[in-house]
Amino acid sequence: MFKLNRVLGGVLLALTCIAGPMARADDEKPVHLLVKPKVGHVTHSKSVVKTSVMGMELIITSIDKDVVKEVKENGDVVYESGHESGTISVGGKEQEQPVTPATTKTHDKFGKLKDYKGKDNSGFTTPEIDAIMESITTLILTDKPVKTSDTWDTELDNPAVKEKKVVVKGTYLGTEKIDGKDYWKIKQTTEAVVDADGSKIGYDFTDWIDPVNGDTLKSEGTVKDVPTQFGVLTMHVSTKAVKADSKDKPKPAKP
Repeated sequence: MFKLNRVLGGVLLALTCIAGPMARADDEKPVHLLVKPKVGHVTHSKSVVKTSVMGMELIITSIDKDVVKEVKENGDVVYESGHESGTISVGGKEQEQPVTPATTKTHDKFGKLKDYKGKDNSGFTTPEIDAIMESITTLILTDKPVKTSDTWDTELDNPAVKEKKVVVKGTYLGTEKIDGKDYWKIKQTTEAVVDADGSKIGYDFTDWIDPVNGDTLKSEGTVKDVPTQFGVLTMHVSTKAVKADSKDKPKPAKP
């Protein structure tokens, strides 16, 4: 026999399941993502970059050290980044990375790059493409409180095609618990026009950020269609924080 009360009960249960998460989302407290760094704070990170060059798999593994050198009154932060060790694998053959000069970068309080010294002079990309890569691969935040799925846009200059601005989109994805600790999960995406034909670099990354000190626990994503001297490359990148004496470190780089 058709049981109306059973159907209504099922509908009520379904609505309860839907309304429950909605109510919890409405109760979510907004968070402020900006964490002021401390002078002298040091972090170490391991990065792995994978791509294909002339039909061969290229894997670059490196350990880098970042130091907060200065925090200015206007909120600008000066970092010094140094390459500690690493390896390069081409077609399965591995060798140690050479030592590269340290770079000094100045960011505003949101993370937007304002200046950097120690630019790439390898000729791997043009200075204009190098500048775009430097500006879009840094995490840019907002000073507005955010809840899960909130977004914000940041407009950047485009040194490759000056009449085309670069708009970087950030999305707060909520928190994720890793090893018993909550981390902010933030996604950043953009497309940057790189020539008169309208070719674009695509950037899509997710970062897991420690709410206590603003450090990146890990990051993963893809940079697509980067013009280089070896052709247009797509790179898959992952990074993770490591301790100074971590066994994950590659062998020390030689001069």
